[in-house]
Amino acid sequence: MNWIEVSIYTTTNGIEIINGALIKLGINDAVIEDASVFEDFLHDDTMNWDYYDEELTKMKDCESCIKVYLADNSQGNELFNEIKKFVENLKTEYMDVDFGRLEITTRTLNEEDWANNWKQYFKPFTVSDKIIIKPSWEEYNESTEGKLILEIDPGMSFGTGQHHTTRLCIEQIIKHMTEGMRVLDMGCGSGILSIASILLGAEDCVGVDIDENAVRIAKENAELNNIFEDRFTVYCGDVTNDEKLQEKIGNNKYDMIAVNIIAQIIMGMSMTFPKFLKKGGLVIASGIIKKYLQDVLDNFKELGFEVIEINDSEEWVCVTAILR
Repeated sequence: MNWIEVSIYTTTNGIEIINGALIKLGINDAVIEDASVFEDFLHDDTMNWDYYDEELTKMKDCESCIKVYLADNSQGNELFNEIKKFVENLKTEYMDVDFGRLEITTRTLNEEDWANNWKQYFKPFTVSDKIIIKPSWEEYNESTEGKLILEIDPGMSFGTGQHHTTRLCIEQIIKHMTEGMRVLDMGCGSGILSIASILLGAEDCVGVDIDENAVRIAKENAELNNIFEDRFTVYCGDVTNDEKLQEKIGNNKYDMIAVNIIAQIIMGMSMTFPKFLKKGGLVIASGIIKKYLQDVLDNFKELGFEVIEINDSEEWVCVTAILR
């Protein structure tokens, strides 16, 4: 499959606004190139780093840019049109913000070219001293005694396990999983939360994602871990307004919902959580920025959930709640 690299050239001030808009469009991953990153590095007096990548110095005089990667198919092209429409309207909506030249450029990459750019940075690591997450192309020669091996090839989908939000979610799954649970993974991405759940003892798992490419990758990753359709089913669609999809997923069926997206989308789909969960079922929600935590807590309370645990890492928060 080919991918479209979309580069939006702007200013430091423009990046935050554009990134926020991309998140609302469901694009959670972006590459940001900005000279201020280099300046922050130069003036960092904490001295808590051991080395730095020389590539960082190239950012000293770079033009601010935010890049995203879209599948080169009808869904990706539709999303690209939404991005163009948003960028065209920016200057009239934010008259007091300097967005620079605010131009969009694109180039096409095949999956192999794109993958080779980041594979060198994805190495095996352990979560909660319980699960070793390793890329499918890496060998693991250390002791695995008492640990589970989870192989993954995330492709273009969010979720290698390295991000704070994914780690927080997996840590809570490890803590609360009991043998035979049924799990619903909403916004399953690479399938990492579903796979972890099954490896930890879940009877089966259903994943759902709005991105058709994520659905394909999640199935492929499950197979890497010898997990097949008898234990892992994946659906493509928008669970918030597709009643037929909701029927396929099933009512009052799940012991746990795992969702790792962003606060706004979590709250947008949260009205379905009580529908899918059994009484006493858990929702583990990660991807929440601290400033939106109270909004999520209020939302869960209104739906009949009791929050039993809040965990954080840097600016990210994971909420675990039980349906009363």
